[in-house]
Amino acid sequence: MNIDITTNGADVIADVRRFARDASSKAVVRALNKTAAQARTEGSRAVRNAGYNIKSSAIKKSFSIKRATPSNLEVRLVATGRPIPLINYGARPTKRGVMVTVKGGRTLFRHAFIAKMKNGHKGVFERVGAALTKQKRDVGGRLRRINTPIQELYGPSIPNSLANGAVTAALMRKIEQKFPEILAHELDWLERQG
Repeated sequence: MNIDITTNGADVIADVRRFARDASSKAVVRALNKTAAQARTEGSRAVRNAGYNIKSSAIKKSFSIKRATPSNLEVRLVATGRPIPLINYGARPTKRGVMVTVKGGRTLFRHAFIAKMKNGHKGVFERVGAALTKQKRDVGGRLRRINTPIQELYGPSIPNSLANGAVTAALMRKIEQKFPEILAHELDWLERQG
C-alpha cells in the first residue's frame, strides 16, 4: 500500500513555476527536497500523536523520497509497509487474552495468546477454523483443544496509520507552512552567493 500526498496550494505551485523560469531552479529543487525530509519527520510525529504505538525509527524507515531535480520539479514522499505484528504494539498476556496498545488506548484480544515458534519468531496468535471446537480431556482431566490451526494477529501498517485524517492534515500543514519558508531561505542564500 502506498500513500501519495498532494496539495492544491496554488500559491506554492505558482512560486515554483515562476522561480523555475529563472536561474533559481536550484533553490526550488533544494526547497522541495528539504520540505520532503521535514514532512517525513512530521509524519512520524503525527502518527505517534494520533495514538499509534509504533516506533519513530520504524515509521521513518517506511518512507522513501523520490527527490526533485532541475528537470523534474516534483518530489514524492511514499510510505510502504505491511501490517505490523501485534507483538510490536506492547502486547502482554492477561487471564482473558492479550492486551495491546494500538491506537489511543488498550485493546483486549480475547482468546489470543503469545507464543514463540520453533524458528524463534515470537508473536500474538489465535486459534482458527472449524477445528476450534474439537476438544478432549488430558491426563489431568482438563479439556484441551486438539488439531487447532493458529494464525498470527497484526495491527495497522504504517501506510494505514498515515492515511488517518489527523495524520494527513498534520502532514499537509507542515508542507504548506515549510515550503515557502525554505524556498525563501534558499533564494536568499543563492543571492548572497551570487
